[in-house]
Amino acid sequence: MSSLSSIYKTTIITAIRQETTGVKTFTVANEDGSEIPYTSGQFITFIFNHHGTDERRSFSISSCRELNEPLSFTVKRIDNGSYSRLLNDKAQVGDKLYLTGVAGVFTLPRNPEYYQQYFFFAAGIGITPVFSLIKALLHTQPKAQAVLIYSNRWQESVIFFDEINKLAEAHPDRFKIEYLYSTAHNLVRARLSKALLPVLLKEYGKVPKPKMLFYVCGPYNYMRMVNLSLEEQGADSEQIRKENFRPFERPRFTTEPPDQRLHNVTVKFDGKEVSFTCQYPETILEAAKKNGISLPYSCEIGRCGSCAGRCTKGKVWLSYNEVLMDIDLKHGSILTCTGHPVGGDIVIEL
Repeated sequence: MSSLSSIYKTTIITAIRQETTGVKTFTVANEDGSEIPYTSGQFITFIFNHHGTDERRSFSISSCRELNEPLSFTVKRIDNGSYSRLLNDKAQVGDKLYLTGVAGVFTLPRNPEYYQQYFFFAAGIGITPVFSLIKALLHTQPKAQAVLIYSNRWQESVIFFDEINKLAEAHPDRFKIEYLYSTAHNLVRARLSKALLPVLLKEYGKVPKPKMLFYVCGPYNYMRMVNLSLEEQGADSEQIRKENFRPFERPRFTTEPPDQRLHNVTVKFDGKEVSFTCQYPETILEAAKKNGISLPYSCEIGRCGSCAGRCTKGKVWLSYNEVLMDIDLKHGSILTCTGHPVGGDIVIEL
């Protein structure tokens, strides 16, 4: 582990809190005690050394920057999850963790005043970034309405149960909660489904649908169902934000870039500037790694946003993208893990 300290930022666990059975929240700071900057709703990525190989794991941030809360992330213990078990079973206050960075675009919109009502759909540990966002929204947007639809097996498995209820008590006219328990006797309100979702939208909706924004986080099949159901209810894709930093099967790329020639890539990050060449099918990230250049990344398949940057010169073609919205793309946002330079040399800022 000592070699990691010379490559990545060293952080210290300053507090650990048990949330529910198998779920803990960890608060971290820089090695010198200073706070780690972040945006509510993002995730943090750490490096773990496994038999001489560096492995990356990302965890959602549950704290709220707008409330000046130090960076905290929440982890559910998974039986076959090497590092979720390590953190839940072994980690102690004072332990060091090696940070690659904080990233993610599952955040409040650039123009939050445009939207009047926010629906948050979460299942299980998916509440983690959603909890961060709800706190930020209620604190920064005094006129915004918020609705949380939170699915669990039973009440005892609800993470942040007391804190969420306190938020509802503090904002009774602005924040509504619907807890769904899969073990409930009332099967109609037990699981979120394509039949129940429109009922909840009608029951809690207070503004025209174009003025609603939807956030979704949970297991892949859950998010897919919610996304499809929202689209069937008339929601535009720009209105649906998904947190999906955990990789699943690698997507199949069926198209190729219009330009597959060799181009020069210049990347500016951390006050440095590096240049290298890149040619399809190699991605920008792969080319950087081949040249011994360490850039931020996590999933490597266009699903998390850890490697997002902005192209300030030239053009980047993306083979896959699940995180950047059209407005992000218009502002030059790109992903190095699925990005390829086309039409000439490019300059990227991370």
